[in-house]
Amino acid sequence: MAGETVNPLMSVQRSSDSGRQVVLHPLPLLEISDFITRSYQRGFKGAIVGGLIGSQNGRQITIEHSFACHTKKNDAGEYELDETWFSRRLDSMRLVHKAPQLDLVGWYALVPKSGPTAKHLPIFSQILARDESAILLGFHIDHVLRPTPGDPLPLTIYEASLEADDGSGGGGGADEDKEMKDSGTTDTRVLKFRELPYTTETGETEMIALQFIREGGAHGAAAGATERILEQFDKKIAVTDGGKGKRRAVTQGGQSSSKGKGPDESSSAAGAGATTATSKDANLTKSEAEYMSALQAKLNAIKMMKSRVDLVVAYLEKLPPGFVAGTTQTPEQAAAEAAAAGGKYTTPSNNILRQIQALVTNIELATPAQKNTLAKEMLQETNDVNLIALISDLVTSVSEVREAGKKFAVVESARNHKARSGQQSSYEEHGYGRGPGLAELL
Repeated sequence: MAGETVNPLMSVQRSSDSGRQVVLHPLPLLEISDFITRSYQRGFKGAIVGGLIGSQNGRQITIEHSFACHTKKNDAGEYELDETWFSRRLDSMRLVHKAPQLDLVGWYALVPKSGPTAKHLPIFSQILARDESAILLGFHIDHVLRPTPGDPLPLTIYEASLEADDGSGGGGGADEDKEMKDSGTTDTRVLKFRELPYTTETGETEMIALQFIREGGAHGAAAGATERILEQFDKKIAVTDGGKGKRRAVTQGGQSSSKGKGPDESSSAAGAGATTATSKDANLTKSEAEYMSALQAKLNAIKMMKSRVDLVVAYLEKLPPGFVAGTTQTPEQAAAEAAAAGGKYTTPSNNILRQIQALVTNIELATPAQKNTLAKEMLQETNDVNLIALISDLVTSVSEVREAGKKFAVVESARNHKARSGQQSSYEEHGYGRGPGLAELL
């Protein structure tokens, strides 16, 4: 039958009946895929489930963050959430994401393509007890292991609702005639799932992070510069020695370099010192390392912006000449012209062109209107900076002249003292300045 459902837990109602829309951000996908990869690599035997953090505005739900959850088996041998652990972790996530305020909107798990099974019901019941409108993000691991070209993301988002079950097992279609029952008969309401449509949305910070991941950490962050910056704090830690003002270098293994080492230890220390000396970032402080990391992040953002601008320029350059000149009046004619060129030109899209026009308009709004005033202010600030630099050089020169004057005064004083001492000794040798002797007085 056309209306049959393979999974008895799947609803026969259309997903558009609820009118709910889901906006999915890429960061939860990165966390879920990382959790699944680590679990498979480590031979994890538990349930791979986690919570979804986002916001709900009317019928629209956003999924912005996620976190892995700890599970345990109940008396029936089925997995369920550890309530104590889950409550504590959820409170910490709410505390972290206070502005804007985010809350629990659902959970994720590994789900077959046919839909959720009875194994998902215990955890879903716990989630529904906290949020009646919670959703389930089902990750299809089979599509990841055996991908097919052209497939969308290997996931499906479900919503749950209580529907009447007449005991037929959900095998009939939606339009099939059903047996009439007395009004006093109570229908059993069971939990049913139905798919929800979703769209993906990426913020500016997420785009920078994804670009950084896609390029392999910005090509190793300039051939491992970031790793060298971080290694210097792990391998070389400054330790104060007993309040005496001395400092010794402590390596990662706990050995310290001090005086009185043997020949072998001295050679080892010399080798380690030579290795540290060859590193360009070995003498950076923690603040300098953080500053370099911030500069690296800004560099990645600028590179990403340049790639986006190059993409826009390449798209505009490949528009058909007739469309650019205005001779082509309809989109069909422009598409025909692009197809006739054999792939040399791209098919114009009014939606993309409107977005480019809006982007150009926003750039003009960000440009100051009074450019002359801005240039004058920048010139004044530049002159102030140069004046301060000149004053600093003048003060430094005056200080050096004072130091030279002090040294000259000390040298001149010592020279005069030496000259007076030599003159007095010559007077005494010639008998000048000496009083009469005892024999002469007698």
